[in-house]
Amino acid sequence: MAKFPIRPPVIIVQQPKEEIEPEIVEVADGGESVGISIRSMFWRAVLWLLLGLGVQTAASLMPTVTELLYSQYFYYYLVRWMSVITKFFSFSLGEVLVVLVLLWFGLWIPWYLFRAIKRQTRFIDVIKVLILHVAWLLSAGFAVFLIMWGLNFQRIPLDEKLNLDSRPSGAAELTEAGRRIVDGINRNYFFAREGPEARADNTMTISHPKMYQLIENAFQNETLLGDASQGGFGPPKALKISPLLSWFGLNGLYNPYSGEVTYNSNIPDIELPFAIAHGKAHQRGYAREEEANFIAFIVCIKTNDPYVRYSGFVHAAKVLDALAETDRPMADDLRGQIAPEPFAEMRAREEFWQQAKSPRLEPLADSVLDLYLRSNRVRGGLKNLKEDTPLIVSYLLRNPD
Repeated sequence: MAKFPIRPPVIIVQQPKEEIEPEIVEVADGGESVGISIRSMFWRAVLWLLLGLGVQTAASLMPTVTELLYSQYFYYYLVRWMSVITKFFSFSLGEVLVVLVLLWFGLWIPWYLFRAIKRQTRFIDVIKVLILHVAWLLSAGFAVFLIMWGLNFQRIPLDEKLNLDSRPSGAAELTEAGRRIVDGINRNYFFAREGPEARADNTMTISHPKMYQLIENAFQNETLLGDASQGGFGPPKALKISPLLSWFGLNGLYNPYSGEVTYNSNIPDIELPFAIAHGKAHQRGYAREEEANFIAFIVCIKTNDPYVRYSGFVHAAKVLDALAETDRPMADDLRGQIAPEPFAEMRAREEFWQQAKSPRLEPLADSVLDLYLRSNRVRGGLKNLKEDTPLIVSYLLRNPD
């Protein structure tokens, strides 16, 4: 079996003897044997990647089987077993894993480039081994990703299971849903300010532990989710790299390798409950972004706390953006009906992201997310983030109470 080369072949410069010229020789584990090892290990990585793509394709052709055997059985137990371990750590194990991978490449590349400059190895060998490492990281990472979470992308679409209308909504439908959303924003904002824990400023009116529990309780009481509503998870975790997420324009991440819900601790309070509910939807096996958004919305508006409901309705205000594309005067009229206090808070959220996002890093993050979604057979790619709008409209019109 070929040995996995973790470093380029080393070149030893023999010490010159009197008038004899220095001679360059390669150590025993270098040369052709290492070249053969690199080639063979590279093609093995390619083979694993092709096998992963084959499994993904097979799962996409059999969504009912994927739903029953993977999402509702294998993954159901897997993610809860992972939570038994991760809930004992106050920090994110997934974040540590990412940092270790970045450290490996961040230290490996400069070290061997430096050795190549000193002619202790060859640049071409450094590049070859680096490509091999990246190939195995992608192939092994993709295979583990599919096993631990990724096959959830191929399950039965949520709109089919719940018989929701996923087509683009008409102006009349958007207007009716928009009225209810504006009413939900206004009522719940002022209900939250009247509670015993209310504050004069725009900060959250409940503690974080209480918010976590309220959202978890709402998930467990949501009959639309079936067995996926059941608990057994640890609390969400704030990321140490939150400033980096702000530069990328991200409010949170679900780490499939550790099964943890993590969030950007710097985002405005108005956005936090929805961001956590979105992550918990991913954790329960709803991989597509529009499905996680929709589930987070219905869970938030069904909690027993007005501030969490308020956060859910604020997210749903994107319905007004869709309405503006067909009837801008009506959309502007509905926006004008939002009370000054919540409107100012929503404006402050927009200003936060305008200042926090990096003009260079955000487009990069969007491109990576688009590629990530398309590689998981989500046709619209980045557009998938907005495809929860018709689901929200359909749900509100179907449930007027």
